[in-house]
Amino acid sequence: MARFIVAATALPGHVSPLLAIAHHLVGLGHEVVVHTASLFRKKAEATGARFVPFRAEIDLDYRKVDEHFPEYREAKPGPEKMMFGLKHFVCDAMLGQKAGLEEILDGFPADAILGDTVFAGAIPMLLGPRHARPAVVTLGITALAATSVDTAFFGSGLPPSSTAEGRARNIAMHRTMQSLCAGMQQGFDDTLASIGCPPLPEFMFDSFIILPDHYLQLTGESFEYPRSDLPETVRFVGPLLAPPTKAFAPPGWWGELDGGRPVVLATQGTLANEDFSQLIGPTLTGLAGEDALVIATTGGPPVEAIPVPIPANARAERFVPYDRLLPKVDVFVTNGGYGSVNYALSLGVPIVVAGDTEEKPEIAARVAWSGAGINLGTGQPRPEQVRDAVRAVLSDPRYRRRAQALQADFARHDARREIAAILEDLVPRQQRRASA
Repeated sequence: MARFIVAATALPGHVSPLLAIAHHLVGLGHEVVVHTASLFRKKAEATGARFVPFRAEIDLDYRKVDEHFPEYREAKPGPEKMMFGLKHFVCDAMLGQKAGLEEILDGFPADAILGDTVFAGAIPMLLGPRHARPAVVTLGITALAATSVDTAFFGSGLPPSSTAEGRARNIAMHRTMQSLCAGMQQGFDDTLASIGCPPLPEFMFDSFIILPDHYLQLTGESFEYPRSDLPETVRFVGPLLAPPTKAFAPPGWWGELDGGRPVVLATQGTLANEDFSQLIGPTLTGLAGEDALVIATTGGPPVEAIPVPIPANARAERFVPYDRLLPKVDVFVTNGGYGSVNYALSLGVPIVVAGDTEEKPEIAARVAWSGAGINLGTGQPRPEQVRDAVRAVLSDPRYRRRAQALQADFARHDARREIAAILEDLVPRQQRRASA
């Protein structure tokens, strides 16, 4: 039996994958402590792990981000909002997260800390001597941000290029954008200096990837840009899929899914779902006259929050389990959440993406680059844009063939088992023998 700390940035897309691994580790007989915002206590304790909330000064509710940071509303979608999130949810939280980890470690000598892409609390430990810390493993819960001569700057949404001209473009873009991000980089270095730590060894995106002992990317290699200079810490472990739903009461319209019409599923996920005029509204309006069954899921808010009439060929629900619904879907219309995109591809479902917040333009760009779907290039498409994209995906079999090729690649992995095996290998051999 080993001891693990599972620590997550307090956002649903970051917490959910970490809790899935916590649950799996508990099931294997390991001791696990989950460390994140108190908002997630109930879900964390449901994994069987012990829960320790963030310290009060960083224990924020992501649903009230406008109250905590009123200026967030004014930030432009894309890189500006991404940098805003990096400052307030990552850099400013680093010392509080570090203190929380140290308090846990005082009474719980963990064998390893498992964090998400931007959990910063372990960074000071990683900049110190190896013997003074447990192993640190990071889960890549979104598109890989590693700087490369073969890729454009993360956040640009541009496709990769390894030609001479493309590499010249990439290098120039990295220099320019890293210069523009110098203030954010300095913020990390100043915070580290305040506790006597050296600065980040590389650009902030890269430091979070190269510093941990392992960086485990939650997708197949075929859904990430090829890099000739990929960091040695990176390993692809496949998508982390939700376990099969045990209790499920099908809605009254469930039988219509097998009625012969193409099925289109539209969602805005669980975070960017406060304004359904962005994607669900245009999708329902654009597909109202189509010979298709359209399913819209709100991710939590009531269906009455959808600002357009529900057409005759559509059904709306707060939530339907992906493992039950996606196998019956012909096209997935989404704003580009990494988990849901990977889930659809794991079933060979082609995608139409419309996302422009946080890192979603990068995920949308990978969908288009992989050939498994269409990137609408906006977070607020017009109804006719959605309609034309769905028609194209349904009529051109190449999209589904590419999605099925990714499905085959993903099927080579079992993320839970691979992640658990990597963590268990970090436990000293003598301790493993004693546990056995």
